[in-house]
Amino acid sequence: MTNRAVFGLFLPLYGSQFLAIGFLFTALTAITRDRGGSLEDIGIIYAVGFVWALKFLWAPLVDRFGSRRRGHYRSWLVVTQPAAALGIVALAPLDVGDDLGIIIALLTVVAILSATQDIATDALAVRLTSGGSRGGINGLQIGANFVGDVVGGGLVLVMYDFFGWVPAILTLAAVVAVPILFIRRFTEPPAQLPADPVRRGTMFSVFRRPGVSRWALVQTPLLAIAMPGAYGLLVPMLVDSGLSIGMVGLLTNALGGIIGIAAAVVAGMWVERLGRRRALVWYGIGQAVAIAMMLPVVTGGLFWSVVAIVVVNVFNSAVFVAMYTVNMDHSRPERAGSDFTIQTSISLGLRFAAAAVVASIADTAGYTAALLTCVAAAVVAVLAVLVLYRDAEPAAGTPARIPATTEASVPVGSAAEMSAGVSDRHTTNPSGRTSTATSP
Repeated sequence: MTNRAVFGLFLPLYGSQFLAIGFLFTALTAITRDRGGSLEDIGIIYAVGFVWALKFLWAPLVDRFGSRRRGHYRSWLVVTQPAAALGIVALAPLDVGDDLGIIIALLTVVAILSATQDIATDALAVRLTSGGSRGGINGLQIGANFVGDVVGGGLVLVMYDFFGWVPAILTLAAVVAVPILFIRRFTEPPAQLPADPVRRGTMFSVFRRPGVSRWALVQTPLLAIAMPGAYGLLVPMLVDSGLSIGMVGLLTNALGGIIGIAAAVVAGMWVERLGRRRALVWYGIGQAVAIAMMLPVVTGGLFWSVVAIVVVNVFNSAVFVAMYTVNMDHSRPERAGSDFTIQTSISLGLRFAAAAVVASIADTAGYTAALLTCVAAAVVAVLAVLVLYRDAEPAAGTPARIPATTEASVPVGSAAEMSAGVSDRHTTNPSGRTSTATSP
């Protein structure tokens, strides 16, 4: 995979997906709390994230329909990206105090658009990478999500603190529009489409693959609830401790985002070194420890807040990198959008549900009780991996060399190098580790 291909396509695409989510989870949450909103209001804001959990419902349509002339998945990107930017612009004349319901409704539409963009982007990633490079591409994905979170949450929050609502929203919309330039310059290789029509049976056919049901319906839910539930408390905890809105944005999104980006890249490389199972176990243990380290933040103190933000972001990144890598291994190239999406939808749905439920626990029983609940969930998740997980070989049908041409920012042949160049150099053994097939 060439650097120009990575930074010229997948980085801006993956980063833009979390701009609206970062705004929703960090900036809007902090602004709402600062304006006197309750934890119940914050729970409702988190619930918008359920849109991402439902994206599997229309993922088969993204696999099935698309333009041959514009590129099958690219034709979805050229519509959803500018539409999401316009949806953000529509927030500018609204007021958080008076129009919170309308703001949430508009962000729900933006979430649908960004979720559809995510389906198409993930499908391209599955098709154009092989098993040995998937830790790296998912490290990039989670790292880029943190970039989006830094901008959508941190930068927008700082802009709001200094300049107000309208400049902050217009800045967010402008950044959401940036990937349009890269989409226009990318030429997609021909897609292999599913032969049978879209229907309910084919939508869930990935669960008939060996090991997928055990992974997606048991282990993924357990891994996906602990950290998001605890992470969702971080912003209101910091606001309640007396920190300014600007400082909260700098800590959670600037510092936390930088740590998360670095951790995602490193975690992606170590997934291949450790193997899927050991990575899940070690990252899961780190997740439990990181949540426990949030407990001193309840009583306040900048030092423990910084420590908690660093450790939480390291293992929040690491766990999801490992999970998404296994999801790609189970995805078939001809149904890349549907297979990967339905697996990630489970984790995303539980991610947002956990944030909403844990916020409610904190509202009634306090932050400490809510955090201890999350620690217990993290421990159970590690035990489930130890007992149930078996390393699976990547799904049959890993893409062969796909000729591709790109314009301007993405060099001719880079997409082919993404699939063929990496697969020439790596093989994946049954334990999930990679070995070098030929010397560089």
